[in-house]
Amino acid sequence: MLIDIPGGRFRMGLEPEQESSLRSLGGRRSAFPFHLEKPAHEVTVPPFRIARAPVTNAEFAAFVEAGGYQQDMYWKTLLEEKDLEGARARQGFVDQTGRPGPLTWRDGKPPAGKELHPVHGVSWYEAHAYCAFRSLRLPTEAEWEFAARGTDGRLYPWGNEFDPTRCAHGGRPRPDTVPVEDLAEGRSPFGVLHMSGNVAEWVEDRFQPYPGSAAQDVGTLDRTVRNDFYRGTPETLRATVRTPHRPTDRFPGLGFRCASEVQLKGLEIR
Repeated sequence: MLIDIPGGRFRMGLEPEQESSLRSLGGRRSAFPFHLEKPAHEVTVPPFRIARAPVTNAEFAAFVEAGGYQQDMYWKTLLEEKDLEGARARQGFVDQTGRPGPLTWRDGKPPAGKELHPVHGVSWYEAHAYCAFRSLRLPTEAEWEFAARGTDGRLYPWGNEFDPTRCAHGGRPRPDTVPVEDLAEGRSPFGVLHMSGNVAEWVEDRFQPYPGSAAQDVGTLDRTVRNDFYRGTPETLRATVRTPHRPTDRFPGLGFRCASEVQLKGLEIR
């Protein structure tokens, strides 16, 4: 299900006063790399559509079963990447038993009973290929953050204070993913689910420091990951958290959701 987001202007990133309070979170000085989220700056986002929830194991299984890993038309971005041997890289996108699929699967199938949990353990290229299979795309970084926090500068999708009952996080007993329709009380102002916890999410953009940022040493291929996953903390599960990762990276807790342009009366808005 895709949700229509009207677009608008908002402050993207972490404000100085927010950083000050976070650095003293829990009575300790934080070593978290807040510089990646600074400086906050004005961004205008056109109308778009974004998935209400991350892609599930069951949804990704349809891609696998349709031979998605073997069809070049879904992998053009990887195969055309000059700095990678795309065909060889794709051969490495296998599950725990060597079959095409996410790192967290076995025998080409998701863990039993977790069909409605978010798929995770996928690279940016796998996420991108799945979106192509669905005739969709990954959200941009600005779209993702706007959908997560709206226009009032909140730190979490539901407000400014962390609420452990609203997301899947590391403080829960036996932290793990949860079904994507669970924890609806953690939805964003636009009704988007799991933009805090459950899985971290790939977005479309190459990682770039914000205008005026002191951040350096960004890899030329690095893509952006937003959010933190089911082992995250109040410090890392905020709507402004962003980290760079190589697009071939795959680890448990790393998933994605889809997005698209908005269409009104047959006219595509870009």
